[in-house]
Amino acid sequence: MPERYPILLSVVVPLRNVAGRARALVEPLVAELAAQVEDFEVVIVDNGSTDGSVRDYADLVQEGGLPNLQIYRLIRAVDLEIAVWAGVENALGDYVLVLDPLNEDLSFLPRALEKIAEGADLVTVRNTTPKPMSGTERMLDRLFHGVFRRLVGVDLEVEGASCRLISKRVVSFLLEQPKPGLRYRALPALAGFPKAAIDYEGPRRPQPRTSLRSKARRGLNLLFSQTTLPLRIASALAITGATLNLIYSGYVILIRLFKSDVMPGWTTLSLQQSGMFFLLSLVVFILVEYVAQVLSWTLEGPSYYLAGEHTSAVLTRRTRLNVEAGPRRPAVRQGAG
Repeated sequence: MPERYPILLSVVVPLRNVAGRARALVEPLVAELAAQVEDFEVVIVDNGSTDGSVRDYADLVQEGGLPNLQIYRLIRAVDLEIAVWAGVENALGDYVLVLDPLNEDLSFLPRALEKIAEGADLVTVRNTTPKPMSGTERMLDRLFHGVFRRLVGVDLEVEGASCRLISKRVVSFLLEQPKPGLRYRALPALAGFPKAAIDYEGPRRPQPRTSLRSKARRGLNLLFSQTTLPLRIASALAITGATLNLIYSGYVILIRLFKSDVMPGWTTLSLQQSGMFFLLSLVVFILVEYVAQVLSWTLEGPSYYLAGEHTSAVLTRRTRLNVEAGPRRPAVRQGAG
């Protein structure tokens, strides 16, 4: 039997509406973890199930159930990353593995643990088996990934895998953020932490279809929570509109001054419209800039966070210190009177 890794590994498993299947999904994970690491816990996050899954969870933790389980049930369904963060935040392990049992299995775990042993704080795991989706969904998926890569600078195909193995150091960093659930979404884009990525081919279980509207909402939330560039584009359009209206006002005045056959009332009406649109565009520009600043402050977090620290084995100031202890003086006790 191969030697097990001497770590406490927490595995966060987000589930929703798995009544009748919960044990079949979790039991193989427990068996595999027991063979790979010395200690582990499985943190199940029920994402607002409505099919009576609570009875399955109660059976899992009772006498004769599965060991080392911790189950949290959310009162309502939230985005996947928020549900995952609820589990990561309450995990106790030295390392935390996020795993969707409907899309992943643990065949990659030995390779991921090797990366951790080599010093990586963040290991992204990508299942190369294609997800079942229609041609339209696949085209829109590629379009969104391309836009996200250009605007944010993160390739979601490579770095956006939902299966991640992270160290406690990364979790501590996320806890310092004002909105850790939002920061967790684009975690692989952060520099400073040693990172690694592995690919593997694993099975994908049948799962409920997600509506295109829900996917679009999740994609927009992910995009707008990671960059202020869309706001900057709106700001640029607003100031461009204000500038063009100001130029048009000058054009109207020149026409009135140098042409004699101007229709009565045209100058007044044109100046009124251009002036109104100029003021409106200017106000929109100012509001967008304020919103962009507020969003930047929201996503900013601490001024800095130390990803690691290294100190030289030889410090010259220590060699210069040569302090010898002097003879101790006897204590003098003073009595009253």
